[in-house]
Amino acid sequence: MLPLSIPVPALLGGAVALAGWAYLMLALWRVFRWRGGAGEPPRWRPGVSVLKPLCGAEPGLYDCLRSFCDQDYPELQLVLGVADPDDPAVAVARRLIADRPERDITLVIDNTQRGTNRKVSNLVNMERAARHDTLIVSDSDTIAGPNCVARVVAPLSRRKVGAVTCLYRGLPKGGLWSEFGALFINDWFLPSAVVDAGMRDVAYCFGPVTAVRRDALEAIGGLGRLAFCLADDFLLGRLIAGAGYRVVLSGELVDTVVAETFASLVAHELRWSRTVRTVKPGEHFLSCAMHPLPLLLALLPFSPAYGAALVGVHLGLRTALHYLARRHFAVSGPARPWLLPLRECLVFAIWALSFASTSVRWRERRFAIGRGGTLLAQEPGA
Repeated sequence: MLPLSIPVPALLGGAVALAGWAYLMLALWRVFRWRGGAGEPPRWRPGVSVLKPLCGAEPGLYDCLRSFCDQDYPELQLVLGVADPDDPAVAVARRLIADRPERDITLVIDNTQRGTNRKVSNLVNMERAARHDTLIVSDSDTIAGPNCVARVVAPLSRRKVGAVTCLYRGLPKGGLWSEFGALFINDWFLPSAVVDAGMRDVAYCFGPVTAVRRDALEAIGGLGRLAFCLADDFLLGRLIAGAGYRVVLSGELVDTVVAETFASLVAHELRWSRTVRTVKPGEHFLSCAMHPLPLLLALLPFSPAYGAALVGVHLGLRTALHYLARRHFAVSGPARPWLLPLRECLVFAIWALSFASTSVRWRERRFAIGRGGTLLAQEPGA
């Protein structure tokens, strides 16, 4: 029983700590029980067109694109798309085409704008070049294993399944801030996604790899339906589920390359956080239980011993999740538990800042997030 001398802030902090511990213990259980794609890949292999929207020569772009050429899959078309013929990604795409002449690779250069979301505009322009009725939409910074396509498209053999998406790990490419970015993906996003998938049906998609049948796309009005949406991958899954199809979370895991500076990391994660706040406001507010460390540290001046105990238990559970996630999700590179306190404080700061505005920066342009996650262009200085 807690002593009556404990101040009210300490009691409130204890409630926050209990909520955080409950989440971390649930995450430990769900991650422990998670089973990824293993064994022989499925034999059902329809023709697949992989759509890769490109913008800039990002770090590791060639290796990311090549990983989709190296798929153990017979009938695979890779469609690469850019809006600007002078985009540096064009040279990378043409190098890949020259290096892999045996692969069916199409480069689409089209600057037609379908809406404020330039990635979706690119996808709509690219889709016309897709030859197959099974499509995979994949971010340019994604590295896939050789059986990824086979495993991700397999559930589409069931007619009621309209889309299949998969989880992803962060793969840092140099520097402390890249490590911080990957740590958020691997220790915060991945466990939370597994917890969420264990509690309800999946009704969303993730950007790194999503497979979808063309008839399911047509049922929601095509990719153009997302041309004014920021969270296009999330809303793609929501719309397909709303059209009566199932959305399935694959056991396959892919890597997403993380190459960040401090400024780009904050801008990226703030855009992500404000997007989640818009499409899932209640869950976003309650997600503070996933990163309460700054609140627990604030208790130390009021009750040093009590606060230190709460912080110690929280960090112990967070560290256990760090190691368990690395093992069960096969995260590459050495463990870095000493970064967890700083990383959690940054996660909390970005969460708090997400309530300060609806403005985001994306590809060097400023937007406002409107109702339902719509993307509204802002004039410079607005």
